[in-house]
Amino acid sequence: MLNIGFDIRPALFDYAGIGRYVRELATAITHLPEEEAVYLQMFATSWRGGRHIPPGLAADRHKMNFGWLPGRLMDHLHKLPGLDAGRIPAAVSAFHYTDYNYPSVRSAGRVMTLHDAAFVSEPKFHGWDTSKLLDRVRKNIQNAHEILVVSEPGIRDAELLGAKRDDIHVIPHGVSKFFRPAREASKDDGYLLTVGTLEPRKNYRRALKALEQCWDRDLAPDWVIIGRPGWGYEKFIGEMQNSRHAHRIKWVQHLSDAELLRYYQDALALLFPSLNEGFGLVVLEAMACGTPAIIGNSTAPSWVAGNSGLRVDATEVDSIAAGIERMVSEKAWRSQASAVGLQRAATFTWEETARKTVAAYRRVSEAFKAENS
Repeated sequence: MLNIGFDIRPALFDYAGIGRYVRELATAITHLPEEEAVYLQMFATSWRGGRHIPPGLAADRHKMNFGWLPGRLMDHLHKLPGLDAGRIPAAVSAFHYTDYNYPSVRSAGRVMTLHDAAFVSEPKFHGWDTSKLLDRVRKNIQNAHEILVVSEPGIRDAELLGAKRDDIHVIPHGVSKFFRPAREASKDDGYLLTVGTLEPRKNYRRALKALEQCWDRDLAPDWVIIGRPGWGYEKFIGEMQNSRHAHRIKWVQHLSDAELLRYYQDALALLFPSLNEGFGLVVLEAMACGTPAIIGNSTAPSWVAGNSGLRVDATEVDSIAAGIERMVSEKAWRSQASAVGLQRAATFTWEETARKTVAAYRRVSEAFKAENS
């Protein structure tokens, strides 16, 4: 059984986004059939380390290695002779970099997941200087044997950062079976739902303006927002609180998975006109619950949704408003989109994500052996 180094840190400190990807992937890998199994040597820091350890990990398929220093300091230390995350805490055949910030590995094959390249293509969507991250990611891409991207549009992002096309493999996210339609539900009186951190790239300000246009003519239901404050959220919060329709907006910051499921199930539609995404997991989760989505026409969620999505120009308030009006008024289209979305969501499973990822581990392990034989 191959011994694989796996950076579990995002799952310990981030409940959504990359954290959910790492948590679901690790769990699925440890539950693969015996003939496909690998053993995960999980790499984790000690501070706050046990906060979100995935509860479903198979006990005999992984080891949690705590006691590491924070990632940035550890990366510098591992540049010293004799320090290598491919050997310490355990000798591994391949190491999976699941996030952008990780230690040096020289003694094993290297797999890197590139979630998106918004820090290059749209640096304005980040509240900090991205130049150091850009240099770091480019270097890591050069050192990796394979680059995993989570959607077809991600190929372009990886190439933009210097990856060779033959080294890029598309392995989409899955969706947990936990996300499912309600047994009996009528969405006709539901609300519009948006799930995501409050930050500029999520496009909340344009969504609010579009909804205000619709509310002025009584053409849209209430709006429920689920998300924590991110960077640059203050303007939107002020506009939301001062809106003439503020009473029609509900903002929820913290909730359980069971509560999130219910919000997905009861929503009329997901309103997700994000300007930049690597995948758009919330769109897939909504689809799995039978909830159609309004999405930007040039982002990865458009690829995820396939024919089930209602596409709008996310840079134009009027286009978003028109999409909302159509979603609300055309019940037959909405019902068809829900059915198509359920069918497409069923093709995205974490088991398949795990199988394809393990296949990448095996390829890079062999490639590393060949390089050093």
